[in-house]
Amino acid sequence: MLEYPAPPSLEKIFQCEFDFIESGFLTGEENMRLDTERASGVTNGKSKAMFRLYGWKPWAVSLGYNQKIDDIEQLACEKNGFDIVRRPTGGRAVLHANELTYCVVANLPKGLNRHEAYHEIHIFLHKAMENIGISTLSFQKSRPNLRNFYNSSTKSVACFASSAQYEIEFEGRKVVGSAQRLFGQTLLQHGSILLSPGHERLADVSNLESEEQKQKLKEFILAKSATLQDTVGRSISFNELSSAIRASFFDCK
Repeated sequence: MLEYPAPPSLEKIFQCEFDFIESGFLTGEENMRLDTERASGVTNGKSKAMFRLYGWKPWAVSLGYNQKIDDIEQLACEKNGFDIVRRPTGGRAVLHANELTYCVVANLPKGLNRHEAYHEIHIFLHKAMENIGISTLSFQKSRPNLRNFYNSSTKSVACFASSAQYEIEFEGRKVVGSAQRLFGQTLLQHGSILLSPGHERLADVSNLESEEQKQKLKEFILAKSATLQDTVGRSISFNELSSAIRASFFDCK
């Protein structure tokens, strides 16, 4: 664990001691337990704030806090070797495949709301990715109207089928999918940074009426999302991105 000080772009969020943790690859249950337990500890004043980086082994489908388990075919997940886990945050399903996941847990200081925190965290991640030559990313500036999107049961199964305000995008396609939850004044925000394809296989295990619908969902996810590999035309590994975020966090090489 590494401690203090936070980079200038995150000083608004981390105004007290915190842990920077690189957990490596864990199961879905282990990852969500660590995030949830840290949020509980920070809420109760028993734990420090946290910035954590991690991966998933095996690949896992995570469901939003209020999402129906019936959205996913559990037998299909078992056949494909995917874990199923429920996130403590909202949003829709994600297949955590070839990605790096981050988690921020901190008490929101007075004067900073969760939407501003969301923006600040994404600004930091954007700068970290720029440091390894990814200069083609942009932000979704406006707040889109998702009413029509959520009226479509096929599309609304998947997190990476839509973008919200302050999302990191490549040519209008979502690269980082994040979700939040507040426990009193304690913010838990975590998100997937797509490294290369694999996440679109969520369609294969989605509980839809036909193979045709599954194929349409897969095509829709690919059309609405992009990986870091897409942005630079080369493979970016988990370790390369993790090192870039660590260097940006502590201003070290």
